[in-house]
Amino acid sequence: MRICLVSPPTATEFEDPAIAESEAIRLISERAPVGILTLAAVLEQQGASPQVVDLNRLYYAWLRSPGGLDFCGYAARRLLAESADAIGFGTICSTYPLTIRIAGKIKHARPEIPVLLGGPQASVVDVATLRAFPFVDIVVRGEAEESLPRLLDAMPNPRLLAAIPGITYRRGTEIVRNPNAPVILDLDALPMPAFHLYPGIEACRRLPLELGRGCPFACKFCSTNDFFRRNFRLKSPETVINQMRTLRGLYGRDSFELIHDMFTVDRKRVVAFCEAVIASGERFGWNCSARTDCIDDELIALMARAGCQGIFFGIETGSQRLQTIIDKNLDLREAAARIRSTDRHGIHTTVSLITGFPEETRDDLHDTVGFLMDAVPLDNAKPQLHLLAPLAGTPIHERHREQLTLDDILSDMSCHGWRLDTADRSLIAAYPDIFPNFYAVPNAGLDRNYLRELRDFILHGIVRFRWLLVGLHQAVGVLSVFDLWRARRGSDSSEYYAHIDFRRDFLAFAREWEETRPQWLTPAISTLLACEEALDPTPLRTVSKHRAASDPLPRVAENVRILEVEADYAAVLECLRERRSLSDVPAGKVAIAFRASEGQPTEVLRLSPLSARLLALCDGERSPREIARRLAGHEDLSGFSPRAACRLSLEILREQGLIA
Repeated sequence: MRICLVSPPTATEFEDPAIAESEAIRLISERAPVGILTLAAVLEQQGASPQVVDLNRLYYAWLRSPGGLDFCGYAARRLLAESADAIGFGTICSTYPLTIRIAGKIKHARPEIPVLLGGPQASVVDVATLRAFPFVDIVVRGEAEESLPRLLDAMPNPRLLAAIPGITYRRGTEIVRNPNAPVILDLDALPMPAFHLYPGIEACRRLPLELGRGCPFACKFCSTNDFFRRNFRLKSPETVINQMRTLRGLYGRDSFELIHDMFTVDRKRVVAFCEAVIASGERFGWNCSARTDCIDDELIALMARAGCQGIFFGIETGSQRLQTIIDKNLDLREAAARIRSTDRHGIHTTVSLITGFPEETRDDLHDTVGFLMDAVPLDNAKPQLHLLAPLAGTPIHERHREQLTLDDILSDMSCHGWRLDTADRSLIAAYPDIFPNFYAVPNAGLDRNYLRELRDFILHGIVRFRWLLVGLHQAVGVLSVFDLWRARRGSDSSEYYAHIDFRRDFLAFAREWEETRPQWLTPAISTLLACEEALDPTPLRTVSKHRAASDPLPRVAENVRILEVEADYAAVLECLRERRSLSDVPAGKVAIAFRASEGQPTEVLRLSPLSARLLALCDGERSPREIARRLAGHEDLSGFSPRAACRLSLEILREQGLIA
């Protein structure tokens, strides 16, 4: 039997193609679907010829295609063109409505083709899905490497289905749920994912490899246990290293995403893996996930030596009270220390937090935002803030399933588009038990729209004016700043916060504090604000249009901006990085230069008084002789004649790229 395996889209349909084409969404969509490719490799090993279709890549093809069909119809037509005997869809919670709609269109066009669903979402809502959608034939639950091949062999004879564990199917009008399939204990026995079947392999900058399965923890919001059933397993270091070596030879990639929800649970095995990589003499880069209480400074150093480039830390809440309530149980002081240690070793760290828990109070929110903001000064840390999604089958969902509300404020615990397709929303409204992650859990003290906008304000603020936001948080707290901002502007959309206008509006809002809250505009905060204003995309200076290109008159380079601030900018940043009080920075006029270089971070240079005076005179209108005359009597000439000092200083400034 020929089967087409379809990887789930990672984001729902976007109304604005510019958003869909954004670099962030493209990176998400370019990740090869390692689960689907592993299943394909298993089927190939048994003599089958599976086909693999990635709905993410199909979506980008649809964006560039002539109009006529919506994406759902376009995807169904393309999948039917594969001429498969069965079509199997992988599923995730955020795009389950879209997957269901595509499956319905396929069944409507070709009723004889079996439609199979697998993956995390279908596994946990299997019975409800079959009851609601008659065009879905079978759900393959949990790990499918053993059950799917048996299912394909048995499908010509439906009587054989009863003997296959891990499937849910129809027998006449009855829905039958067979016992769970056993987990796969020997992961080394699985073949390497069939990357050769993935049409987008050339676009993958980092290749995914499954490192292991199963998490022994039981956080109340997490659905991992439903799929892998808490049975912690790891592949051997030899298997993983051999696969990385093979893939580098085939595709020229030496950077890998090592997939496991909780790699560092068994410290000895992490050490064994790292030591094996180091002993191999191979240089691979890799990312992984970890808990901060299952890692220490010594292990972090070893991981860095073995090529670890990034770690995902799911902190979930900055409230110690909520840590206990959600059964995460992290020591937050220890967690913060691990994040700082990871940063010191040059490992990029994702610091993921969630807000909107049912028991969350304003004080808990304050602590979560505080934990997030403490990570912002770290150059290698990437903080995330998500709205809680009640994932199907989790304790939070089971406890509050009768209290869920559909408010159209989408969680981003998984990717979503800015707006739902109307057909998706109709499905979600009709079947809350199948699509609960689109709903909100009750919280009497925190307005969900407030939390959504706070998330957008902070995350886009970090991108748009990072250091100013950190400084304001130290001075008065981000929540207080956001409350004043929101009181002034009213509620705004996610699209607004993603736009450059947000930056300009906020800087103008902050500048008003000179009159309304002068106590906030300390020399350090004033310096941060002035520097952000100087870095605005709108140029602050222009060059005379009448100057000939060959004119030797010195002028400040177009990629350089000069300003005088109230405190030493470098000292302000040092205080923020080290979490020292900004009051430690003495007030005093300081001249600085910002120099932008393509593809490089903007450089900040502190200028000597003589350099600042020279640059102020280099306006493209004055000759070196006139500049030297105006320098006469400057205290920093140190015995040089004004003409000699000017000539030497201009040469140095030109070498530094500050003047043209």
